[in-house]
Amino acid sequence: IWNISMRSRSCVPWKEERSSRETERKRMDKHELNVKVEQMRKQAGLGDYQTAVKIADKIDWRRVSNVSLLTQVSEIYEKVGKYAEAKDILLLAVERTPMGRGLLFKLTQLALKVNSIDEAEECFEEFQRLAPQDTRQKLLRYLILKAKGAQPQQLMPPLEEYVSEELSDEWMYELAELYHRAGMREACLTALPYFSAPASGCKRPCA
Repeated sequence: IWNISMRSRSCVPWKEERSSRETERKRMDKHELNVKVEQMRKQAGLGDYQTAVKIADKIDWRRVSNVSLLTQVSEIYEKVGKYAEAKDILLLAVERTPMGRGLLFKLTQLALKVNSIDEAEECFEEFQRLAPQDTRQKLLRYLILKAKGAQPQQLMPPLEEYVSEELSDEWMYELAELYHRAGMREACLTALPYFSAPASGCKRPCA
């Protein structure tokens, strides 16, 4: 009995030491993470997204629980065209918070950018369930149809509905292009005055 008692007592300092080392390791890991995150944010703030992504690649984002930070990192990956990585990071954010309409909207867009139409449709269905009155439903419906290779006549209705509620130069210009492709010159010309100018380097579709 005495020997067992002594062995049990001798384990206490060892356990305390191990716990202390573990606490110190976690503290150092958190400090290192904070330093890298600040470096990443600084580069992103300067517009150097390539360097920001290189820093982000060194971080194990599975260990991060901050939804706002994960969303920001997803946007940084998207800036450099790494849509698969952007989607994976955003999915981590989704796992850490109740599914919100904003995250679902973004996930649908990213799924389309990596040509995952089935996944995009699943996200879209959930978005419809959570936000039945959200105007962006029409935009997502248009984007999914476009990804499927739908004809202009199929693409025009949802985009027309969207721009009638959310006036946007980008989407009005795209609608004018659809009218042009469909041979609807009058509709195309009517759409043109509603946006200030086509995107840089683009020609006016009805010219």
